[in-house]
Amino acid sequence: MEIYSYTDRNYSLPPSEINSEVWPAQFLSGFSEFYLYQYNKNIILIKDVELNAWLPIAIESKLFIREAQLLNAPIRNGVELDSSEQLLFFNRLIQTLTKKHIAHRIIQPHPAGIISAVPKNAKWIPFGTYITQLALFATDEELLNSYDPKYKKAIQHSIKNGAVVKFGEEVHKDFYSLYSMTTQRAGIHQDTQKYFDDCRKYLGNENTLTAVVYDRDQPIGAIFINYSKHTSLCTHAGSVGTSKLYGGIKYLHYETMKKLRDIGVQKYDLVGVRIGSHHEALEGVFRFKKGFGGNLKEGFLWKMDLANTTIKVYDLIQKIKNRDIKTDIIDQELMAA
Repeated sequence: MEIYSYTDRNYSLPPSEINSEVWPAQFLSGFSEFYLYQYNKNIILIKDVELNAWLPIAIESKLFIREAQLLNAPIRNGVELDSSEQLLFFNRLIQTLTKKHIAHRIIQPHPAGIISAVPKNAKWIPFGTYITQLALFATDEELLNSYDPKYKKAIQHSIKNGAVVKFGEEVHKDFYSLYSMTTQRAGIHQDTQKYFDDCRKYLGNENTLTAVVYDRDQPIGAIFINYSKHTSLCTHAGSVGTSKLYGGIKYLHYETMKKLRDIGVQKYDLVGVRIGSHHEALEGVFRFKKGFGGNLKEGFLWKMDLANTTIKVYDLIQKIKNRDIKTDIIDQELMAA
């Protein structure tokens, strides 16, 4: 396997064709720069020469270990490998990360990085996402008709009652206010305003999009998206909670899909649903995303320790230092089963 990086000078720069709009955003140089600046993580791009396939991986140093996180499924010419080829890729990847001492552990992939194969001895759960193939809908009406009938009715109600969706710099402040309100209400992790400012700085207006829906002048729903022409990823969202404008959030996604389709983006990814989850609230998220009519892409999230003795020492130190270590999605679902 060959290793490249835009930010880690221990490796050569990737070939120019990888830094392209027809590949997922995780392959863009700006994405690597954002990760280094925001998280102090270098992204390496690994090429399996035999398969002619690529994979972006974020590497983070912690005390005396290094963790690797898969950011996407393996890709060849912008298309994901099938499950059998992914398994070949992962088996060779594990050998490379171990022999070259690149990582001691492979942690849970980013939720946008759903995998179609699980290597032996990995810890895993089923996972999925709903993806709308934007290029299939030549007209706005065709797109709207692909939604659940109740969603279509809700969107039409929003249009009739004067809902307005705005994009870009003018809505950044309203987006963060709604996003902050939502994360605090739900008691979940909240990224800072600087996170979004830096994301826009390094990826630019060509690869980020902020959208807010308004009931008259009142912002009621917001989303933030990273994208390339390959796929758009709806990574952050917020809402006012309750609103008299029935269907406003659905209308927000509809208008955003239209805008992205019109600039040539191929896919709209709602980024993650837990399949067969034991958490009732997350089942509601599953049903909400399903209503937009996209296809359910099913796969897995998996993780694996590559240096067991070293990892055991590290984990013991972490437990002593912090008894309230947060669990990832994999552990949450396995504990709830």
